[in-house]
Amino acid sequence: MDFDNLNKQQLAAATYNGKHLLVLAGAGTGKTRTIIARALHLISTGVQPTRIKILSFTKKSAQEIANRIKIEGSKMPEAKQVSGSTFHSWCMDLITRYGSAFGLEGYSCIDEEDRMSAIDIVIGNLYNKKKIQVGKEQIKGSQLSDIYSYAVNTRQNLSTAIKMKLYPMQGGELVDINVRRIKELIEPVIRGYIEYKRSRRYIDYDDMLMAVATILKQNVELKTFISSLYDHILIDEMQDTNPLQWLLLESFMENCHLFCVGDDAQSIYAFRGADFKSIHSFVDRVPNSDVYKLEENYRSTQEILDLSNWLLDESPLNYNKHLFANRGKGQKPVMQFVNND
Repeated sequence: MDFDNLNKQQLAAATYNGKHLLVLAGAGTGKTRTIIARALHLISTGVQPTRIKILSFTKKSAQEIANRIKIEGSKMPEAKQVSGSTFHSWCMDLITRYGSAFGLEGYSCIDEEDRMSAIDIVIGNLYNKKKIQVGKEQIKGSQLSDIYSYAVNTRQNLSTAIKMKLYPMQGGELVDINVRRIKELIEPVIRGYIEYKRSRRYIDYDDMLMAVATILKQNVELKTFISSLYDHILIDEMQDTNPLQWLLLESFMENCHLFCVGDDAQSIYAFRGADFKSIHSFVDRVPNSDVYKLEENYRSTQEILDLSNWLLDESPLNYNKHLFANRGKGQKPVMQFVNND
């Protein structure tokens, strides 16, 4: 990769020499290019590619980053050894390789369809129905699955998960009464589902993260060994991490270098428990860390960015970044009213 093509902010991030770094990358500022440059910089300084872990939130984006590293690092044959993973596939790989250490040797993973079938079976066995009746409401298996998953990924209690998934932005005594009634009915289903998996040696997608994250926290010797497998962990879309993923990463902070890239103004996974505000406290949560910014935008003209910057400035949250356009000036945005869709 030609590092001359990086702007000053991208170059500073890619060649960072400290322990942990959060790169706050505004929209269109070349965050993927910066992650790729970081990986190639590490390889050029002698870091073994197999000791670099690339994490992203979809299989497609993880593979794209890894492929671009191979292409742009074509003059470094070792760059072909870099691989990208999602959080889930990374944890499943660790479970597959070290299953006995995690107490999951011989377990297999069930997909979302299998999970729904299992929950429906448990509901049928307990209530002889396909849905759980709560007053005039009916709780379907898919809703129960969402509630359970949200509780696991946000590390919150069941009551909070019920309220967030079924009564978002609502409150009051009636909501609290409904939450209590629903909790009484779905708790046995969740316990039954957990037993269903255990008896058949199954894990689901949420179990992958939960098992690895919690056991690494509990087992210092295992944490030391697993974290010793990597020197650098590069994480894309950091704003979409949830509390369970944060818990997982905490086990690697002592022995590894974290390079986290994200934009707090572009979070899309709140429905899965992601909390973009967590990166606002990055330096407080991650010892020996710094925050750099990418603010040069290659996608829009300055007039569009002026509107975006104003909107962020008006927010009660402190985004504290101002994008400027590499493309220069353009047309001023207008508010357009139309008669139909």
